[in-house]
Amino acid sequence: MLVVGGGFAGLSAAVAALRAGKEVILIDKRLWLGGDGALSSGIFYAADTELQKKAGIKNVSKEDYWKQICAGTDDEPLTKVRDNSRNSPVYFGVTKHNPDVLRRVSDNTTNVIKFISDYGIEFLPLNPAKPFQLPMLKKSVQQFPAKMIEEIKGKGGQILLNTKALKLITADGRVIGVQAEQKNQTFDIKADAVILATGGFLDNKYLMKKYKGFWSTAPAAIGAVGEKRAFDRTGDGIMMGREIGAALEDMESMPKLAGRMEVGLPFISWTIFDVEPAFFVSPKGKRLLDEHVGRYAGCSLALMREKEPYGFVVFGSETFNGKNKGRFNLEKGLQKGSIFRGDSPEELAKKVGIPPEEFSKTFNRFNHDAANGKDTEFGRKDPLFRPLTAPYYISTKGYPGAYKTEGGLEVNEHLQVLRAKDDKPIEGLYAAGSTCGSITARINDAVSSGLLAGEEAASSVK
Repeated sequence: MLVVGGGFAGLSAAVAALRAGKEVILIDKRLWLGGDGALSSGIFYAADTELQKKAGIKNVSKEDYWKQICAGTDDEPLTKVRDNSRNSPVYFGVTKHNPDVLRRVSDNTTNVIKFISDYGIEFLPLNPAKPFQLPMLKKSVQQFPAKMIEEIKGKGGQILLNTKALKLITADGRVIGVQAEQKNQTFDIKADAVILATGGFLDNKYLMKKYKGFWSTAPAAIGAVGEKRAFDRTGDGIMMGREIGAALEDMESMPKLAGRMEVGLPFISWTIFDVEPAFFVSPKGKRLLDEHVGRYAGCSLALMREKEPYGFVVFGSETFNGKNKGRFNLEKGLQKGSIFRGDSPEELAKKVGIPPEEFSKTFNRFNHDAANGKDTEFGRKDPLFRPLTAPYYISTKGYPGAYKTEGGLEVNEHLQVLRAKDDKPIEGLYAAGSTCGSITARINDAVSSGLLAGEEAASSVK
């Protein structure tokens, strides 16, 4: 078997196939493995796990999870992923072609957390207000791919780095391998089954312009602002599948949006709105959304919608001294200049260059509304909607951008890639992770689809 791509999805697929007793070759065009998952905040979503049971969190069955993500009450709704924020006026409500794929991948997240936990990987304490959200410890984000790589090598799997897949090799309508390139040498790798896990297409100008429209103008939020990065998220698997007549799905959807700081500054992640009292303001000092519902994607989207270049996170001493201070680098941010402290709203505003008078109005209105339990601007109702206590804090500029694309090759519930002309499986070809258009680009779905693709591909060959 051949796995193309060594991110969370590809590594998971390789491990699953090896555990099924198959010989596996994994190739990646980079010089390192782990993909974008290794750069993520490590937040998983899952149902019916031992972690939730130990924390005493109830109503987290697979059926509960499916209902919540279909309703879109937390992050993007799986069956409505053309937009990953409920605050957007466009695309919301458009469904995937085959909900059975989504359901199988979401049901399998129970196994995903067991798979990760069996490596000894640890998670942060769970938040009952976010019952399906399981954030990894910071160090675990790098430990997880390292453990998978160790198992792949230990089970005799072959890993080829700096090896780019160029095109799929077919015979009688079946995929039998790929043509690859390493150090300017082209060669064929034959395989009984090929799993494409090459990620999304954020850096593919052709695909972005053709399918993303307005979203193609969003700056890529990979790394910090001003940081050098590799422009290699080119959707190689999607392009290779497209060349042999594979069906594409959800290519017009909105990419995943997030925020980032300038290079050299500790980033204060906008996922802070999930777990701590805080709010978000524009350069004009105004709130733009229900922060808890909108989350990091909503903050980026709100800035883009208002044509604002950046925004600021505002919080109080309860958050700065809270249990998540380490997770969000708050003390480090204060020391390094990505967080500023003040005893009044006016002092905060002056430190980051936003209008003091307007910001003070926003700040006082937020505290007044939170004290009275009624958000008169955006209807926020979550338990974290509480008045901020002095001293107060504000982040430096946080910039919006896209960090993952939705959309890719269409698959069936067995993760087999489908042919565009008749929606029948292309024999020998599977897709997982962001290469697969039938799931979301979240890391839990990347791992889930990788495990399933590895198992399915393994069972299809002798």
